[in-house]
Amino acid sequence: MVQRGDTPEEPARTDGPNCGSALPRVAAFGPFRLRATERILEKDGITLKIGSRALDILVTLVERAPNVIIKRDLISRVWGNLVVDESSLRWHIASIRKTLGDDESGAHYVTNVVGRGYCFAAPVNWTTAAPTTRESVATPVSASSLPRRSLRMVGRDGAVRDLTRRLIDQRFVSIVGPGGIGKTTVALAVAHDVLPEFAGTVQFLDLAAIENPQLVGFALASQLGLSVISENPLPVILAFLRERRMLLVFDSCERVIETVATLAENIFRDAPQVHILATSRESLRAEGERVHHLPPLECPPADAVSLTATQALAFPAVQLFVEQVAASGYPFELNDQDAPTIAEVCRRLDGIALALELAACRVGVYGIQGIASLLESEFRLRWSGLRTALARHQTLNATLDWSHNLLSGTERLTLRRLAVFVGAFSLEAALDVVADDLDPAEVTETLAMLVDKSLVARDTTVTMRYRLLDTTRAYARQKLAESGEHATIARRHGEYFTYRLERFKVSAALASSRAAVNFFVEHLGNVRTALEWSFSEHADSEIGVRLTAAAAPLFLELTLLGECNAWTERAMRDLDSASSGTRLELELQACFGFALLYTKASVRAAHSALVRALELAESLKDAPSQLLLLCGLYRFEVRTGDFRGLDALTARCEAAAKQIEHSVEDGIANAIAASTCCFLGRYKEALMHARIALSHPVHSSQLNAGMYGGFTQRISVRNVFSRSLWMLGYANQAIESARQSLDEATDQGPVTIPYALAWNVFVYLQIGDWLTAKKLIDRLANYARKDDLSIINLQAVGWQGVLAILRGDPSLGIELLQTALAALRAFGYELHRCVFSARLAQGFAKAGNTEIARTTICEAVTWAEGRGRSADLPELLRIKAEILIAASPAHTSEAEGCLAGSLELARQQSALSLELRTGMSLARLWAENGQVDEALDLLAPIHSRFTEGFDTLDLVAAANLLDELRSRR
Repeated sequence: MVQRGDTPEEPARTDGPNCGSALPRVAAFGPFRLRATERILEKDGITLKIGSRALDILVTLVERAPNVIIKRDLISRVWGNLVVDESSLRWHIASIRKTLGDDESGAHYVTNVVGRGYCFAAPVNWTTAAPTTRESVATPVSASSLPRRSLRMVGRDGAVRDLTRRLIDQRFVSIVGPGGIGKTTVALAVAHDVLPEFAGTVQFLDLAAIENPQLVGFALASQLGLSVISENPLPVILAFLRERRMLLVFDSCERVIETVATLAENIFRDAPQVHILATSRESLRAEGERVHHLPPLECPPADAVSLTATQALAFPAVQLFVEQVAASGYPFELNDQDAPTIAEVCRRLDGIALALELAACRVGVYGIQGIASLLESEFRLRWSGLRTALARHQTLNATLDWSHNLLSGTERLTLRRLAVFVGAFSLEAALDVVADDLDPAEVTETLAMLVDKSLVARDTTVTMRYRLLDTTRAYARQKLAESGEHATIARRHGEYFTYRLERFKVSAALASSRAAVNFFVEHLGNVRTALEWSFSEHADSEIGVRLTAAAAPLFLELTLLGECNAWTERAMRDLDSASSGTRLELELQACFGFALLYTKASVRAAHSALVRALELAESLKDAPSQLLLLCGLYRFEVRTGDFRGLDALTARCEAAAKQIEHSVEDGIANAIAASTCCFLGRYKEALMHARIALSHPVHSSQLNAGMYGGFTQRISVRNVFSRSLWMLGYANQAIESARQSLDEATDQGPVTIPYALAWNVFVYLQIGDWLTAKKLIDRLANYARKDDLSIINLQAVGWQGVLAILRGDPSLGIELLQTALAALRAFGYELHRCVFSARLAQGFAKAGNTEIARTTICEAVTWAEGRGRSADLPELLRIKAEILIAASPAHTSEAEGCLAGSLELARQQSALSLELRTGMSLARLWAENGQVDEALDLLAPIHSRFTEGFDTLDLVAAANLLDELRSRR
């Protein structure tokens, strides 16, 4: 190299590092010798360890000493086009100074010129160097044939450190992994890091271009500078290497792997100072070999749905992807919105470095979302990379072609058939689907060979499972389509998973075994794929119907309600006469009905499906299914707000429960009875049944407890218990029960919390604790938004409206309640219609719209009377009376009649709290008409019957009213 100064005008130096001699030159300064060509730094004849980047900087400074090199030029020289912060340069300068002993020996070698850059300040003497003793022995081999290491390597520092240690200690290490994972990049990094250990004597042999195995030995001999005149170069190579210390790097061994294995084994045995580093898509299986399986770059976990940009960049796969996007020239900065999508892209590409780089290069064309959607197609296999890359690394297709072409016929057939599996699969599944027309023993061995060749991966998350990486599967799926046997393999795949799920005999009414749930979760992707194929054109819908019936209860149990709805509806369209009226139809109708009930609320299609399923359960004498379906129909009626048939349904539930004869079933029957009594205003009965239900165990070894509409959950019973206690006048006990309900819901998990919150709001609104009510409503809304629970969210809106009106903001309350009522009515959900309508009427009255208020409350009363809503009538009649009184004195008589009716109903129901409210309204009316004594005689006995809750809103108001009446008398 001819050294030049900082400016074009500076004449070329004649005493540069390599001028005038073909021999390597050495720069001497102080006690140090810098062998620039061999990249060796010595002090007093001892080789020093120095990082590769630091050595590049030192060589540059020494070659151009004593000139100042500006920071930008120094960074460009060492890091190329990679964007590097100046802090990295400062860190490496500090490393050089530490190695050279700046500030310790009194000598100063590297100087910082403020505002400009750095220069080498010590005198440098260049001399022609004779080869070292080790080099003399090694002649005629050149010092090193290593290609340059990658400018930037992400997420592999730990692997490089581990491999460096193992290579020094164990001598013979193979880096094994699928194509494009970064084996060569890591091998080069390791080789460069151990250069000082071998005095720069490292030979790199790229075997990818060698197709004839017989040429491997001659290629190595040529690399070593040996002349071979015999047909077998091995003796010459071994004789040459026997007394030498060096590192041999054999890259891309898979095409000539048997020959390389034999060569490496002989070198390892006969040349004890030679170390071997190999890269291959499968292990060499040679004596002395230690295998390092290079894992993919770490990706964010699949459950990291709320990943931020900062969190995502902690994963090497995301780092590489983002860096490659920036390197492609596309102006991009990772934000929180794109982070989950990029995390999914990295997972879908299995953390394979080449795949990530190729995808990143296309972000400028398709955008982040476009790249994510294109991963669903095989189009990604043809994305092109760097023009300077090896041909086999320019596309994923080329990389996989390279591996595919090295396979035997049986290996190719097995690989393409395995592409039908989504995610992990067992050996049993592989044999059943792949080996139908092959020898199972041959397929077993072939699967092992494909694992060895890095085309099939062992799934470390599950015992004895295998999987194809996503890119490999996309490639193999193409081969399967081209083979013309896709339909045959897809049929076997569907039949296998149908058979396996049918063996579990799952039912919506019965508790699924842990094995069934685990199998379904593990193979959910395969079940979906089999269903899609079964119901596709020219496929086999019979398999689809059977598979849907076997899988639907598990879709339901895992709350995959949309899928359960879609698949069961599709299966019932293809139900043939042979399956009609069977258990298969029972499961389809039941799961369809429940999925629709949970997702679409009270639509008639859900009711029809549940009724049909109940008919089948009764004809099949299936008591657990009868109880489940009766509970479903009960929930349907409750949601529609029509309580007229609840007593009859409750009796049928009790009859079905008696057929099962289990304590949990008795608990279910009493839980339903408690709800019915509460909805119909029989609060003392409700408490009795609730206490019995709470005394029974929650879980059942037989029934699928989670499917019974919450009737096996203690929170549901506690909600009824709390509401009934308040109605009976026990406010403090009602609050305690509400707290217990929420505590138990929290213990059971996030699914039950919204339902506990929705019921608890009622109690806190009734006692006048509006601050707590607001907190509960806000929590309810947050849960609903997070879990996309539309009906729960609308309930939260309705309760917000109720609270707004109670706190004196009628305009906001009216808006919220009108929104909630209209949307809930569209869902067919009318459970809270009475309370929401009553408060809406109050809001209109407070806003001065008395006529609309009167119309609204009258409609609510009529609607409640027509649907058996006796528990709601006392409060509806009381509010109607208040609105009539406010509208005009002419309505006083009618209002008094409403209050009398409300008071009578409250007394019939033993609803002391409602009796107090109505008593206060009537007492005020009488007092205004001069009937103070009558008012006191009415209200005082009611108030005296309370034993607790004297700090609640109604009791405080009643006490104040009594004081006022007594003062007026």
